[in-house]
Amino acid sequence: MNCPKTVQFQFDSQGVDWRHLLQLFKVANMGGREGDKVRRAFEKSSVVCFAKDKLRLVAAGRALTDGEYHATIYDVVVDPEYQRQGVGSRVMSELLARLPVWRVLLVAGREVQPFYRRLGFESYDNVMARLDRTRLFDHLKNFFA
Repeated sequence: MNCPKTVQFQFDSQGVDWRHLLQLFKVANMGGREGDKVRRAFEKSSVVCFAKDKLRLVAAGRALTDGEYHATIYDVVVDPEYQRQGVGSRVMSELLARLPVWRVLLVAGREVQPFYRRLGFESYDNVMARLDRTRLFDHLKNFFA
């Protein structure tokens, strides 16, 4: 499916309204992210992609890479009004095109795994994770006040 022609893509964080990105996470049911942590994560990422329809932020994604062997994709989010229109596929395509590595990992909930499988991702049995949910959020509030 082709992405709507009015959607434009940018590959840096210049001019991104971080409040809009947090709102995008909420409307896409990827809420729970608060404060300045999202901005810092995107600004410190190796590769970012933002999709805007006119001035409206409709999708985003980011990746970290060592630039040689490995990369991990994070925080791919698409406004529900723009899902199933090729926007998420285009964000992924743009991220992958900018990652010159042989292995790209991502974490995906069961409900979105079919989307990633269509893009060539498969289960990778030997991946492990250590989670510390106390570090998920900034402890201070109102970063954008």
